[in-house]
Amino acid sequence: MKTLERATWCLAAVLLMSLASWAQDRAARREAAVRRAVGAREVMQERLRAISLGRSKLTQSVQQLRAHVQQANQDGSEDGDFDNYSYLIPLVTNEDGARTNLGLNNITRYSVQKRRANPEASVLVQLYDPAGNLDRWDIYSVRSNQMRQINRIMTSLPPVEGGGAATTGWLLIFSDEPITAWASVILDRVNNDPAVQLAIADQIFKPAAFVESKGTPFHPLLIKSSVKSGSFKSRLAVVNVGTGTGSIRINLFDRNGVLQESLPPVDVGPLGMFVSDDIRSSVSGTFGQIVIEVEDPKPNAYDEVPEIIATSLVESTTGPFAGFFPAYAMPQPDTLAVAGVWEGNVTGDIMNAQIRVTLQQERDMLYGVLDILSGTFPTVNRGFLIAGEVSEGKYLLEIRDFFDECDTDDDPCSFVGFRLFAPDVVGTTMSGDAVFFEETGRFDRGKFELERIHDIYVPEE
Repeated sequence: MKTLERATWCLAAVLLMSLASWAQDRAARREAAVRRAVGAREVMQERLRAISLGRSKLTQSVQQLRAHVQQANQDGSEDGDFDNYSYLIPLVTNEDGARTNLGLNNITRYSVQKRRANPEASVLVQLYDPAGNLDRWDIYSVRSNQMRQINRIMTSLPPVEGGGAATTGWLLIFSDEPITAWASVILDRVNNDPAVQLAIADQIFKPAAFVESKGTPFHPLLIKSSVKSGSFKSRLAVVNVGTGTGSIRINLFDRNGVLQESLPPVDVGPLGMFVSDDIRSSVSGTFGQIVIEVEDPKPNAYDEVPEIIATSLVESTTGPFAGFFPAYAMPQPDTLAVAGVWEGNVTGDIMNAQIRVTLQQERDMLYGVLDILSGTFPTVNRGFLIAGEVSEGKYLLEIRDFFDECDTDDDPCSFVGFRLFAPDVVGTTMSGDAVFFEETGRFDRGKFELERIHDIYVPEE
């Protein structure tokens, strides 16, 4: 407990320091940004390393939290400058006369951190080369509701000492206010037709099932279409934004879903990238999806976890055409498709009710509505929003409407929680443990069993 208390006080101190830093003038902020960029690789790895907290044992989690707080304190003592938002763009290039433009949109209307409306965002943009080295960087100010475009981003960014040689790479973007970002890659110098890719929010602390567009050893990435036929070909860029080296394997399928070739694995280090200008060259005359897997060579090293993002650029070699296919995070291979309307019972000492769960699903993310149909349930409310996920083949659902008796001013609100945990789904039956608790001290542990009865969208008769 003392360790956690110290960690909590450290985190509070970090927050106060970040709030105080914005009282500095612009010159001081610029100087802080220089120091921030120089150490950006280590800072990013420390932030990404926090992903492993939810995957490790308690002792390891506490140790990692301590290391994370210590790193944050060190960073704060050096420059006093912090960011809350990070974004990734998987591919930028200026090879063979191409150019890449970057767009930044400040969507913030009010900032708690800066305590004012329409705040200006301070945005740090960093270019990494395929080996994972910081090549160029700069900092930009973007007014609220402004779209700022930086043309030819690869040559507009000032190079770091010893850098400036990268002709292909990826962008890591930090901001002190919420923004959106995009990049347009223009290959055709005659017609100037752009191919636009949207930035990926880094989502460091999201539960694994809710992370979008990022691959892990448990969640492959899918490029929905690629081609090598006639004048068309597909580029592929895969970036390892994790803290450990990943072994990347690329599987090429045809349009019928038949595996045509699994390319030899390629080791990519932290912040490095794999780039192919013609990924389907070995299976010419075909088109189809690509599945990208990343293997962790050190599965027990919780501070060295590979995480990948990817994109593919389909282009014509004879005409002005190009378009991006961003990677899509796939579910775990053993995840069942469970969307639908489920009904059944939940039983315990104070629970004996018939319930209905309308369950929707995106990859390993589950969400929907739970209704108490009849019987005894220890809440006034009878309808709840639920959220859940699939983790290692196990299904977890929990109520996200946490308050009871809040409809009138006369009744005090009561905090309640309800969780359903199913170790497996057998046929059309989901069953497992149910837990109820509330702040008044009532607690119940029981069982539930649900049967899938029909689809969500039933046609009207």
